[in-house]
Amino acid sequence: MKHTGKVLFIAVICLFPVAVTAGKGLPWEKKLPFETATIKYEIHGMEEGEEIVYIRDYGKERATYHATVSKMMGMTMKNSSVDFHTPDTIYSFDLQEKSGVKSVNPQKYMEEEYEKLSSADKKKVAKNAEKLGGALTQGMQGGVQKNVIKILGYDCDKVSIMNGSDVYLIHDTDIPLKSVVSMMGMKMVMEATSIDTGKVDGKYFQHPAGIVAESNPEADGIARTMAQRSIAMMKDPEAAKEMIPAQMGLSQERMDQMSEEEKQMMQQMMEGMKGLMNQ
Repeated sequence: MKHTGKVLFIAVICLFPVAVTAGKGLPWEKKLPFETATIKYEIHGMEEGEEIVYIRDYGKERATYHATVSKMMGMTMKNSSVDFHTPDTIYSFDLQEKSGVKSVNPQKYMEEEYEKLSSADKKKVAKNAEKLGGALTQGMQGGVQKNVIKILGYDCDKVSIMNGSDVYLIHDTDIPLKSVVSMMGMKMVMEATSIDTGKVDGKYFQHPAGIVAESNPEADGIARTMAQRSIAMMKDPEAAKEMIPAQMGLSQERMDQMSEEEKQMMQQMMEGMKGLMNQ
């Protein structure tokens, strides 16, 4: 997935916790059941390989190493990347192309927009958060089921989105232990095989040598726009109807340059928005 496409995906995930983890406090302030962890995944389908996620400080810091092989039109392609998430910044490095990009963590924008609200509006946001998440999943022809399965000893919630794609998250968190993604006629399954909650070596959070992460103003603009729209919808769903542009702040030129995967993702997001507007 290209860098901007990955940012779109991250932005979607930032909207869904209001459905999956809505409760007391901010929807995005949910501590994980472990302070540190190493989670290993096997990947099968349109990609074959593995992913390893290293977690520190109850999920505030994460490093994700992805190494797979995919085949398309008779060609074999290696995919090797590493992403670093901090409360403020997300760094994405393509180890094959030796390139990197950094962008503001969308959740930071969510928090900033939330803190601009009055006490009364914050109460409205808390009240409407679960409704927003439910509308988004319904608009994406999906839904949320709590505690439907236990994976590696953890109760998991099932989030169904994007026409047949299911993600199983550790209950009331954003940590997936299994995902089945169907898109453009292709399917990929990623499933956790082990969780080690022991101490994580700091070396896994060191950026790859020789690669400079460039800023991505467009990605930051997308993330900020989506944060503004989601907070506006939680504050006043009726008034937000007039505030949502068709492309969520993307230029027509950028829309034309989107891959089919990105276009489908954007369409699903807009369907989710429509679902909210019809509540």
